Amino acid sequence: MKTAQHTNTAPLTVPQILAGSPLAEKVDHLGILRARIDILTKQAEELRTELEDAGLPSIEGTLYRATFADVAGASRINWQAIAKKLKASPQLIRANTTQGEGYSRMTLTAKTAKH
Repeated sequence: MKTAQHTNTAPLTVPQILAGSPLAEKVDHLGILRARIDILTKQAEELRTELEDAGLPSIEGTLYRATFADVAGASRINWQAIAKKLKASPQLIRANTTQGEGYSRMTLTAKTAKH
């Protein structure tokens, strides 16, 4: 972890240097938003379950209409298993395999309070 020297104290870590900065405030804001989203998502799932359990094909509200339909699950073909069953060579499988585009991942975790 990067450190910076401060005159009368031990070295400061990057999180200590950024504390109170606009970036630190944005991290906290994002964490609060995600916590709110989690609460709202749970509430939405509970309401959906109640509506679906009513067993009606549609329900009219004042502003919205909910409709329900049974949908079959997606079909997925395991092409690698088929290729192996047909004894395709590993080279042929690799030659016909593509790599998806990479992406950036951010992990956001709540900090524990220090007493």
